[in-house]
Amino acid sequence: MAPRLPGLIESLRSRLAARQWERAAQAGGTLDPATLAQLGPRARQMAETARRLSEAADRVLLSSDGGGAIDRPSMCDWAWRPTPWTSRMLPAAIVGATGGTTLTQGVRLFHDCPLSEITLRQLRMTQAPAHAPFALSLDALGFEGSFLSLAIDLPEEAALALRRSHILGVAARLHLERPGEVFVRLNIRQGPNTDQMVSELQPGDTPDAPAIAEFDLGFDEINPAKLEAAWIDLILERPEMNRVRIDDLTLTRRPRADI
Repeated sequence: MAPRLPGLIESLRSRLAARQWERAAQAGGTLDPATLAQLGPRARQMAETARRLSEAADRVLLSSDGGGAIDRPSMCDWAWRPTPWTSRMLPAAIVGATGGTTLTQGVRLFHDCPLSEITLRQLRMTQAPAHAPFALSLDALGFEGSFLSLAIDLPEEAALALRRSHILGVAARLHLERPGEVFVRLNIRQGPNTDQMVSELQPGDTPDAPAIAEFDLGFDEINPAKLEAAWIDLILERPEMNRVRIDDLTLTRRPRADI
């Protein structure tokens, strides 16, 4: 059963409470410690509740206007869109991102540049066609490192279910300010060893199609008993003085043809 929406009187009370919280926030630096200690936990609880409601609204609104569906290849048995493209990041912008910076749970930025001139921003996609609720923009001004990549962990249930009978696909909708190559590296950790496969993102068949990279796991030695984790690295070649906007990123899995 859907929750009952507030009536007129409740709405007026809510607006009054919102104004009171706004005044409290503006006066935060002048409030006494006892009052701040009382308001702090309540404010954090309200913020967390509002965040969860906002994420749920984003997901529902996206599905209700026909967007958000993941293009699935024939016989696809698993499809997934990572968190930065489905839910709000907090904070939404990271300026001077250092190597190992966490964007969301399971998504990190890695690089070895000694300069702090890398900025990440999450953008809300509001204009059609929006394939995902959010996009991710990366700006690299001065870059003197040897690599820059986004590491994205596969969900545990998907990682542990990988088999040699699978083909793993990665689809990305990219806009690069300056032309450059983008590679995807699949990492599969089995005990003390990590197997790696690299594929370049190739343009789709039509101008509006995503770039695609695929990994045929039939060429890897996968031992289900030793599988521990899997992740992909989205590797940007020559990122200096470039802006890369990733409008969507999805992963799919399908069975490979028997040979």
